Amino acid sequence: MKEIFKEQLSQLKENPGRAFGLVYPFMLIIGLTIGIYYLSHLDSVARQSIPPKLQDTATTTDLPLIEAKSIPPIDVISINNPTDELVQKGKQLYSANCASCHGEDGTGNGPAAAGLNPAPRDFTDSTNWKNGMKLVNIYQTLEEGINGSGMIAYDFIIPEEKFAIAHYIRTQFIPNPPQNSNDDLAALDLTYNLSQGKEVPAQIPVAAAINLIVSENQSTVQKAEQIVNAIDNDKSSEGAGIFNRVTKNPLQAVALLSSYSGWKDKESEFIKALTSNVRVNGFNREVFLLSEDDWTVLHNYLRKFF
Repeated sequence: MKEIFKEQLSQLKENPGRAFGLVYPFMLIIGLTIGIYYLSHLDSVARQSIPPKLQDTATTTDLPLIEAKSIPPIDVISINNPTDELVQKGKQLYSANCASCHGEDGTGNGPAAAGLNPAPRDFTDSTNWKNGMKLVNIYQTLEEGINGSGMIAYDFIIPEEKFAIAHYIRTQFIPNPPQNSNDDLAALDLTYNLSQGKEVPAQIPVAAAINLIVSENQSTVQKAEQIVNAIDNDKSSEGAGIFNRVTKNPLQAVALLSSYSGWKDKESEFIKALTSNVRVNGFNREVFLLSEDDWTVLHNYLRKFF
């Protein structure tokens, strides 16, 4: 066996091309195997392993402006009855708030309907109502609006007016509208606290609130700066000297006196104001070393600035 192996090895040394011929089939098989694997996993091989950076589409909006108002309580059982007065009020409100989209005839062909997708509700069509045709359903739509459509929430009108609009739509455009049960009315009352009424506090945009605060305090800051400058330029008055000696932040000290007027008429209140929280009120611990005469001089001196 060894002799045969030596003889073959000698032949390969003498003829290297023969060695390539022996190895070539194995190289071909290996190459084909790699190619088949690559093609079968092409999606995985070509897939981007690093996730793409998505553009941030989030938007920040300020608070809406809301006026303070009082919403009176209503009796849902009584208002369930479409009186002539209530329907007439609903007609006026409908013309002012709804007809531009839904049309005067309720078919959804108002002048503003052309640009809306989905189109406004055709009240004369009894199919595919989002919330339903009951009085409580239409009230819910007016209260909350419908997401993904041009139907906004009518939160700017009081509940009685929403019921009036709902009654007008049902009596004018919907043939044989479905009626509410007492349970329907009770659930509506519970959901929106209709029988309780509520007070809606005023709300202003944050940006407007900041501007208002800055505007209101600007005059106070300017006045405080003027007082500090006047005291600083007063080199001869004893009161100015005492003030500069007992303050670590003159502007903050003047702002304190500007925010509270009770000290002007009573020296005892003046002393109390200056000796309370000396670490944060703009004064320093020198105030505790003032004599009675010093307090009187300082009090009379500062009064003329306020």
